Amino acid sequence: MLWLAHALTLSRIPIAIALAWAYGETWIAVALIALAAATDAGDGNLARYLQRRGHTQPAIGGWLDPLVDKIFVAIVLVIIWVQSRDVLLIALVGAREIVMVPLVGIYLARRGRSDHLHADPIGKAATIAQFVALAVAVVKPVWALVPAVAAAGLGLAAVAHYIAREVRATPASRSARAVPRS
Repeated sequence: MLWLAHALTLSRIPIAIALAWAYGETWIAVALIALAAATDAGDGNLARYLQRRGHTQPAIGGWLDPLVDKIFVAIVLVIIWVQSRDVLLIALVGAREIVMVPLVGIYLARRGRSDHLHADPIGKAATIAQFVALAVAVVKPVWALVPAVAAAGLGLAAVAHYIAREVRATPASRSARAVPRS
């Protein structure tokens, strides 16, 4: 049953592709972005609901959801690039991914685990700001600079927060690993 939540997560990819045809069509584009945002909010809630009822497999949502989020953003940014060639807008809206993806890659290469990587309120606020910026950029690109700056600011603040959270947790995890096991 947990596959239902994963299917909801994966639905953001065709939604992003559909935005290529809806670019500049206000109501369709807004509806698609709203649908993508709803799937982003709903997939985790559905997964938690199903897990409380004993459906625990496949337990891939922890990495699938953020991966699909990045793919969604990348597809929409490519669409914006094709339509507008606005490098500043793309850099601002994608700032969080531009910084976070390499850092998460390095983190996973060094740590080899992702089970405790999860969004918190600032990350969720950054995601909402990014959805708003993407919607404005697709619907009315000339108005997109302000929401793009907000998305970049919140996104980079979220990255800094995640780094600080991990740095604070690292000494404890190091000392826990240093304790010999008998």
